[in-house]
Amino acid sequence: MKRKIIGPLCLGFLLVVSSAGLTRAIAADGKNLPLVFDPQTKKYFIGGNSKFVLKQNESSSLVEKIEVSVDNSEYKQYGEAIEFKEEGKHTLKFRAVNAVNHWSPVQFVEVFADLTPATTEAKFQDEKNFKNESGFYVSLGSTITLMSQDNLSGVASLEYSWDGSSFNSYAKPIVVEKPGSQSLYFRSTDRVGNAEPVKQIDFIADGNSPSSELKLNRQTATGSTVSPTVINGKNYLSDSVAFSIQSQDDYSQVKQTWVEIDGKQQVYIRPIYFLQEGPHTISYYSVDNTGNRETSKSLSIYTVSSTPRTLTKTNNHVVNMGGINYAKSGFQLQIDAHANIVGVEKVEYKTETDTEYRAYIEPIRFPSPGLHSVSYRSVDRVGNVEPAKAYNVFITDNPPETTLSSAQPFVMKDGVAYSPAPNVLTLNVGSTPVGIKQTFVSMNDGQFQPYNGPITLAANQKVHKISYKSVDRLNNEEHPKTMTLHMIGASPVVDLFVSSGQSAEEAVRTNYLEQPGKAPAEQESTRGLASTPQTETTEKKPVKK
Repeated sequence: MKRKIIGPLCLGFLLVVSSAGLTRAIAADGKNLPLVFDPQTKKYFIGGNSKFVLKQNESSSLVEKIEVSVDNSEYKQYGEAIEFKEEGKHTLKFRAVNAVNHWSPVQFVEVFADLTPATTEAKFQDEKNFKNESGFYVSLGSTITLMSQDNLSGVASLEYSWDGSSFNSYAKPIVVEKPGSQSLYFRSTDRVGNAEPVKQIDFIADGNSPSSELKLNRQTATGSTVSPTVINGKNYLSDSVAFSIQSQDDYSQVKQTWVEIDGKQQVYIRPIYFLQEGPHTISYYSVDNTGNRETSKSLSIYTVSSTPRTLTKTNNHVVNMGGINYAKSGFQLQIDAHANIVGVEKVEYKTETDTEYRAYIEPIRFPSPGLHSVSYRSVDRVGNVEPAKAYNVFITDNPPETTLSSAQPFVMKDGVAYSPAPNVLTLNVGSTPVGIKQTFVSMNDGQFQPYNGPITLAANQKVHKISYKSVDRLNNEEHPKTMTLHMIGASPVVDLFVSSGQSAEEAVRTNYLEQPGKAPAEQESTRGLASTPQTETTEKKPVKK
C-alpha cells in the first residue's frame, strides 16, 4: 500500500483582512469566495455555494489520513469538499494522522451559512401616499426610503432604478420628482453574494391639489329662491341660505375639506348656516389623500335675519266686529312696507280667489259684496320673506230695516190708517252685522230728529204723519218710511128715539151698561154690575122727522 506523508493541514483558502476591516476568503488564484468575517460579531459567514476543501500544507510530512467532524458528529475520514445546505450555524473540526500514528492538533472553525438573500422594503412618506382600487398615489416631491434587512451576513449593497433604467446605489431617500405614472425597481445583495430578486412598485405621482367651490343653496324651506345682493360693496345674504362646499381631485381624491367660520376651524361635514345677523367670514380648503393642500379661499358676507314689516292702511270708514272688518263698496286696502337693513324688494298679496301671490302695485279693491280675505307679505332684497299676514273684510251696502209698532192696533179702512187716541208708537231695527248708529224720526214733515224712545200720539190732533229711518255704523242709510195716522179719540154716541109711526119722534133717555172710553176688560166688569135693571124717568121730547 502506498504511504502518505503526514504534516500540517489547512483549508483551501487564505484569510486576508481588507481595508474596511472585513475579512474575505480568497482562493489561491485571487478570486473572491462567498465567505466573510464580521469583526463586530467575530463571526464567519458563507454563502450557499461555499465548499470547504482540506489540503496538506507544503511543509508538512506525508499525511496518512484526514478525519472530519461536522456539527459535532463522529469523526469520519475526509474524502471530498464539505458543503452546508442548511442555513444557520455550523461547526467543522478536522485532524490528520501520519504513518507513525502522530496526530495533528484538532483544528476547528465555526461558520454561519447564509442561504437567504436580504429583503428590501420601500417606505413612502407618511400621509403622502394613498392606495385605492384605482391605483397607488404618492405626492409629488415626497420621498421614498428603501430599507433592507439581512438576518445573517448583512447587506452589502442596495440599488434602485427608475422605469427600468440602469441601477444606482441607494444612499439617501429618493425624491419623487416626475409627475404621473412611473415604476421604481430596487434590490439588495448580502455580503455573501445572495442577490434579492428585483422588486417593482408602480405608482402615480400626484402633484395637483384639490379644487373646492363654495355653493349656495338658494332654495329655502318655503320654496322661495334667495340670492345675495351687493350693497355699498358688501355681500348681503339671507340667513335661510345654506353654504355647501364641493371639492374634487383628479388623482388621489379628496381626503378632507376644512372650513374656518369666523375664526373657528373645523372639518366640513354638512352645509353651513349663519343664524346670527351681522358680518361673517368663511374660509375653506381641501387636502387630497397624498397631502396636497389647496390654497385657502375666503368670502366675507353679511347675513340678514330680520324681514321687512308690512302694515295695512285704509282710507275708508271701517267697523270691526268679531275680528271681521266691515266696509262699504268702494273700500280700498293699502299696504305699506317698512324696510329692514337691505330694503324691500317687493310687496305681494293674494285674495281668497288667488292660488299664487301677485305683486302689490296699488290699493286693493273689492268689487263684490260679501266676505273677502287678503294674505299679504313683503320680501327684502336678499329673499327674506316676511311671515304672511291676513286681513278680512266684509263688503256690505245693505241699510238697516226699521219697523213701526203701536200699543193699540191700527185699523186700515179704504186705504186709510186709523189709530185709537191716545196711542204709543215704537220703532224697532232688525239685526245688522255692524250695528246701528242712529234711528231718526220726523213728525208731520218736520226735520228728522234722533229717535230716543216710544212716541205718544194724543187725540188733540186728528192726523199724524210720521217718517222714520235708521243709519248703521258704516253710514248705510235706510230710505225713509212714512205712515199717516188718523186719530180717533171719542167713543161713538147713539141716541134712542120713539116714534108713533107719524112724523114726530121723541128721544128716550137711557142708562149706560158700558162706560164709554173704557177698555173691553173694564167694560166686562161694568157689565156685570148692571145685571139688575134699573128704571129711570125718561124725559120725552118731541122730535120732528
